[in-house]
Amino acid sequence: MPEPALPSQSLSASGLSGTGQKDADAVWSVVTGLYAAQAVGDMGQVDERLDPEATMWHSESEALLRGKKDLDRLRAERTAAGGGTEVTAYEAHDPVIEVSGHFALVRYSLRVDYAPAAEGTAPHPETVRNTAVLRRTAAVWRIVHLHEEVRVAGGPPATAP
Repeated sequence: MPEPALPSQSLSASGLSGTGQKDADAVWSVVTGLYAAQAVGDMGQVDERLDPEATMWHSESEALLRGKKDLDRLRAERTAAGGGTEVTAYEAHDPVIEVSGHFALVRYSLRVDYAPAAEGTAPHPETVRNTAVLRRTAAVWRIVHLHEEVRVAGGPPATAP
């Protein structure tokens, strides 16, 4: 899936000189790369984009996830429960990015599309509002906190009575 273009008006590079757009592009690439890896089930590449101690308000967990151990537990629970409806695509869009030194704040929307049900009914896409905080260490940006808020839950279309 191609990475969505980064609108230039969404950038604020506090305290940076000449590197703001480059850093914003790198940060957005981490975020979109996370969903590209998730879409193909490459958890190694997902984990590459997350700091091992990252915290996460995940849409599938009531509790704050603290680090890879908690995320792996959630993944195992999802697998044990049967995985749910198959995701066919993730589309991160409309980023608002601020970069200040070694930290970046990214606000964006996410659309999640699902495969049709066995009877052929196409589920509604899910829309999620997200905020990610990234930190740069050794020239690599990683997500240190991710907050997901489901705005419109995906699922089967409502049927008329």
